[in-house]
Amino acid sequence: MMRKEMGDKSQVDKGTISRRRLIGYAWIGASVVVIGELIGGTLAFLWPRRKQATGENVFIAGKIGDFKVGEVIPFRKEKTFIIKTEGGFMAISAVCTHLNCIVNWNQILKRFECPCHGAKFNQMGEVLEGPPPRPLDLYKLQIAAGNLVIHKAHVVERKSFDSSQLVKG
Repeated sequence: MMRKEMGDKSQVDKGTISRRRLIGYAWIGASVVVIGELIGGTLAFLWPRRKQATGENVFIAGKIGDFKVGEVIPFRKEKTFIIKTEGGFMAISAVCTHLNCIVNWNQILKRFECPCHGAKFNQMGEVLEGPPPRPLDLYKLQIAAGNLVIHKAHVVERKSFDSSQLVKG
């Protein structure tokens, strides 16, 4: 009789899974999830973000007389810097051309610095060091009734600084 009972038990075991095999499957499943998340996160980080228009597309920065030569004025809400040089005005985007981080103006070193990957740009927005593929973008700038008017919908991508990018004021 013992043999019959043992034979019945071996048939039951064939339909169930052992604890060791179940834990092995759980480890494989967890590993697949972790590797998938790592790959997905890496691709999302490396993939360039789309530019999206948020907020106002046109804003008035102020009167021409309010700006001094050599001064860099940040407009945080609009993510824009206004620069007045001897030749005129420029409206520079505060969005880094590498991964769209917001750059800061370093008044002491007279340059823009990106906190994300250490990119550095000169006062005209040209790349000094770091991974960005091109200088900071410009916005279309107009002078209307003595005011500086910035059109954020008109983004100018550029290869380098050119004096034609300045708006005479």
